[in-house]
Amino acid sequence: MTDHNSWLTRSEVVACGKPVYVTGGSGWRPERPKGWILLPRYRCAELGAHVELGEQPIAYLHVRNAIPPHSYAPLYVRSSDQIDIGRLTRAELVDVERELL
Repeated sequence: MTDHNSWLTRSEVVACGKPVYVTGGSGWRPERPKGWILLPRYRCAELGAHVELGEQPIAYLHVRNAIPPHSYAPLYVRSSDQIDIGRLTRAELVDVERELL
């Protein structure tokens, strides 16, 4: 069962079948969804592109220092029309450039 922030356990992530990024490990499995900006809920909010009620994540991010068993954070799709690209972090920009250019 997901926690109140929609984080999942390992078995839930496996069962959902969505792509997962494993930090400090193998990276994306199977592969990163192409052509999208992927952000966790808090970054969507910070950038003014809030996650809507009922909006489904497209992928999950394994967070190594999360409190078990819910250590997989949902990632949501945002387009360059929805956010100010200038407010992305350097790491987020690298991902965006890799996917959109």
